[in-house]
Amino acid sequence: ITQSVVSLINEQIYAEPGEERTTLMNVTSMYRAARLVGDVLREVRAVDGAALDASKAGFAASLILGGQVGDEAPRLFQIYAEGNFIEATDDTPFFQIGEHKYGKPILDRAVRYGIDIYDGLKIALLSMDSTIRSNLGVGMPIDVLVVRRDACDAELSYRIEPGEPYFHDLSERWSAALRAAHMAIPRPPYVTPR
Repeated sequence: ITQSVVSLINEQIYAEPGEERTTLMNVTSMYRAARLVGDVLREVRAVDGAALDASKAGFAASLILGGQVGDEAPRLFQIYAEGNFIEATDDTPFFQIGEHKYGKPILDRAVRYGIDIYDGLKIALLSMDSTIRSNLGVGMPIDVLVVRRDACDAELSYRIEPGEPYFHDLSERWSAALRAAHMAIPRPPYVTPR
């Protein structure tokens, strides 16, 4: 489903010259970009939804769209299978799609609006490490992309493969820190000592 959405969006971007069509390259705001992606998702649903529902696979997709158009502040949207979406705010400065239950608590406790981008990356990697440890269906590689406000080019584009030294060290340090934190917290006062 998501590959169909991306393919249709790319087809729109590379439409014939002179063809007047709204694309991600000429939208006037990120809100309009989210609407466009939602419309494309509904188009894919109209074509493939019935067949997927009949096969019991169901039509499920969730997309994250972020960026900046012109002088507006960067914005972040989560777009649902129905084509509707929500926007990140100061109170909810991130979105996570896919597996939630293992890594999201780390994001909920540590990510705050205005956090330094590379501290946010470290927290995201801790979240991924927790998810990878607890869910056999999630694994490497992890693709990282950092693009700053008012920039068109990536500041960082990196693929973390199995055995990558920094990620391995991060994982080991996180495990040790959790064990140390656990040991530093007193036992509940209502527990009878043995």
